[in-house]
Amino acid sequence: METARGRKYVLLNILSVGSAFLIAFVFLAIEHWYAEKDGFIHDLTIQASMVGANASAALAFGDERAALEIVSTVARSPAVFESALYRQDGKLLATFRRQGAPMLGAEAPVHATNFTGGHVVIAQPVAVEGQVVGTIALRATLDGLYRSQVVFLGSLLAIAAIAALVGHFASRRLRQRMAEAERQLERMALYDNVTGLANRHAFELALDQTIRRHERDGTGSALLFIDVDGFKKVNDMLGHHVGDRVLQGIGVRLHDALRAADVVARIGGDEFGAILVDTASPDDAARVAANLIAAAAKPFSPDGTPVFIGLSIGIAMIPQDGRTADELMHHADLAMYHAKQMGKGNHQFFSDEIGDLVRRRLDIETDLRIAIEHNELYVVYQPQVVPASGEIAGLEALVRWRHAGRGVISPGEFIPVAEESGLILDVGRIVLGQVCRDIAELRSQGLRVPTVAVNVSARQFMQGDIAAETAAALRHNGLQAVDVEVELTESMLMERLEDRRTALAGLADSGIRIAIDDFGTGYSSLNYLKRLPVDKLKIDMSFIHDLPDNAESVAIVVGIVGMAHAIGLRVVAEGVETQAQRDCLTSCGCDLLQGFLVGRPMEKAALVELLRSTA
Repeated sequence: METARGRKYVLLNILSVGSAFLIAFVFLAIEHWYAEKDGFIHDLTIQASMVGANASAALAFGDERAALEIVSTVARSPAVFESALYRQDGKLLATFRRQGAPMLGAEAPVHATNFTGGHVVIAQPVAVEGQVVGTIALRATLDGLYRSQVVFLGSLLAIAAIAALVGHFASRRLRQRMAEAERQLERMALYDNVTGLANRHAFELALDQTIRRHERDGTGSALLFIDVDGFKKVNDMLGHHVGDRVLQGIGVRLHDALRAADVVARIGGDEFGAILVDTASPDDAARVAANLIAAAAKPFSPDGTPVFIGLSIGIAMIPQDGRTADELMHHADLAMYHAKQMGKGNHQFFSDEIGDLVRRRLDIETDLRIAIEHNELYVVYQPQVVPASGEIAGLEALVRWRHAGRGVISPGEFIPVAEESGLILDVGRIVLGQVCRDIAELRSQGLRVPTVAVNVSARQFMQGDIAAETAAALRHNGLQAVDVEVELTESMLMERLEDRRTALAGLADSGIRIAIDDFGTGYSSLNYLKRLPVDKLKIDMSFIHDLPDNAESVAIVVGIVGMAHAIGLRVVAEGVETQAQRDCLTSCGCDLLQGFLVGRPMEKAALVELLRSTA
């Protein structure tokens, strides 16, 4: 069924084509009339000349009988209904008139060609040897011309009608395709082709209308900015076709969980938006957001395999949190970003505090990109010592950032931002390269440098080829695989364990040692440990802080040390700050200690002095 716009378009086409045809029709009719008339006058003129030539003698001698016979010859011409011969003095000599036809008159016509009503009169002088002896006049009807014009116009209309009919049926399929294309364009302009929901453009139009309405009536609504948690994994693991089906399922659940008056749209790749119309209460908006999160938590099965995703939702109240669509969308986006930071799968309302916090993180991301380009990142080293002797048996490399304007920025502030933005890949390459260069430089000075541990994030581990990158950095600086150690968090290893085990095998095969950081906070099972090619465990500092007074923490440390030693792993206790903690860990059998008590993180110059003093 054609849309109103389509019908209007067709009507305009018909009007334009009809107008063009009418103009052409009028011009053709006029041209045909004048052409036929000129031909008709030409024929009459020739006929008058012939009659006049034959009647010249009769006129010269005033022979009425001969003149009558001559003018009567026009009876053979159906268009001529009267002819007359006039003497030189203008008096009528002879006339022929069909029955019922009016007389030309007793006097010769003045004009050579004269139109009167539906008749035409042709008058020509008759001469003998150059001397005018009279006038011949013919009166003819124009009925033939009119009939010819009617026949011509009728034929023209018939041809046009047939052509229009043929064109109509011939173009019917084309018009159907054009109408369908127009409907498709309209859908593309306002609807998302994957989910069938409104798209971002339509959503922003609806948001603008909502804002204007509330400016008039003083009521309010709520804007929800919805991001799908874990959707990238669905695309990466199962393919984009499965991802599209999951998006369709999400769209259905969001639509079904909202009221008919509410607006829901897909506004980005894995981002959705909703306008809770006339929902001025934050409590009501929070309840709806919780319902949406619960609806999306149920597994999807696009190809028979259960797929689990979550939603992080940012909420901006209209009009309190913004007076324009752009402002409201930005504030809801900031609130959603904060929901991500709060662990995902939750909703957060926009506030000035959240806006400042998120903007601070965004500023850090921007400045971190600049810092990477301008080499503002540097590496410090924290020693790992043998409890009994104090010998430096290892070092941990830690990245630091000295901002050009704000001074030193805490790793706890910029590392999470680097993780989320993907900049951690660049940060990791910078740290690895600097560590290898420092080891080579210190050894060139004759110093004994122990194995240096380098932290590797989950994103680095999964998106990059950490084994190849580490081997290349070592080779470039003339180092061996035993010169560095890769540290990975326990929680990261436990996610998709089999995939991690395969990647770890690549590191182990190249001779690079592997340590598990923050051990004790995750699964902590001997069963999974013996399946991984690791060399060292680092007990999470949360257990160290309670030593030696907390018996449960002591038992956990003893258990971890015993389990690690049973399968040939060394144990490092990090976060050691007191002598009591050192004594307890020593008695528990820890192989290495790390913390402020045994050595603070230090820059390369300080490390040189430390290594020289302990050589």
